Amino acid sequence: MKLITALALTLSLLSPLAQAATTLKIATLVPDGTNWMKLMRQAADDIKQETDSRVKIKYFPGGVQGSDKSVLRKMQIRQLQGGAVSTGAMSHITNVTQLYSLPFTFHNLDEVRAVRAEYDQYIAAALQEKGYILLGLSEGGFAYLMSNKPLKSSVDVRSQKVWVPEGDIISQTTFENGQVEPISLPVSDVYTSLQTGLIDTVAVNATSAIALQWHTKLSYATDFPLAFIFGMLVVDERAFSKIDAADQAVVKRIMAATFRAMDVQNEKDEQGARAALAQNGMQFVELTEEDKLAWRKMAQDSINTLREKSVYPVELYNKLKQSLNNNRQAAAQ
Repeated sequence: MKLITALALTLSLLSPLAQAATTLKIATLVPDGTNWMKLMRQAADDIKQETDSRVKIKYFPGGVQGSDKSVLRKMQIRQLQGGAVSTGAMSHITNVTQLYSLPFTFHNLDEVRAVRAEYDQYIAAALQEKGYILLGLSEGGFAYLMSNKPLKSSVDVRSQKVWVPEGDIISQTTFENGQVEPISLPVSDVYTSLQTGLIDTVAVNATSAIALQWHTKLSYATDFPLAFIFGMLVVDERAFSKIDAADQAVVKRIMAATFRAMDVQNEKDEQGARAALAQNGMQFVELTEEDKLAWRKMAQDSINTLREKSVYPVELYNKLKQSLNNNRQAAAQ
């Protein structure tokens, strides 16, 4: 009888531990109310339900926790367990996150999707080595140069006050190679800086231009995609490892499905945002083939410079480029 009583007491003490919930606090610059946040909130609800509330997710959208840099710092000191940040924000942790970020790597969305099944895993593995779990990569679409005057060449851009994201070495180097001195600011300061005239030119995708209201201060878009934008959702491996293995699998499965749905939605949103920009008066400036060649040459010079600084994974990038070339040759046959 004493043995049964002792066993019952032990189980009663262990039970609350087994049922303890883990809350992942995740911050992002993405404004609340966007399709991205709606999908992420639905994912959180699904995860909570399937884990019987053992895993909960609390979001801090709209930059309330600060810039990507601030979010990563708060993850280090465990105030946050995760962040939805730009791939460039993680570049100081591993340069593999810059694999897809170099200018003019992709010609269209089909090319992006043709290689992701093979190359996303390299980004995930590199991050895990540094203590981060990648829960998803989201396709943000192509960035276009938007300004208050039509821009066709790097010469046109030299007279502009060009913004680059804080810590974005790729954008910084690319513009500097075109003899442009860009202004580095966190995303949260861009709208105010457009209002005050501190900057007058940005490189951004159509959806973000509208969501962040930057389009209200811009009149022209150079109709030549510079680079493809990705965002990533990462969580601290220390926090994630405290979750039961079965629940970890649930989180990864639901997030993977959510990001697939998100990519479909983002594609629709980008198409709709481009049409909305045109309807609201933004003029899309077409380039000649000569102009395009000049931009590509400038970009290649930048890529060569960045290679010497090990800003991106050179061997892996060369492998990616070969895969893209193979796909283009096959498509041309």
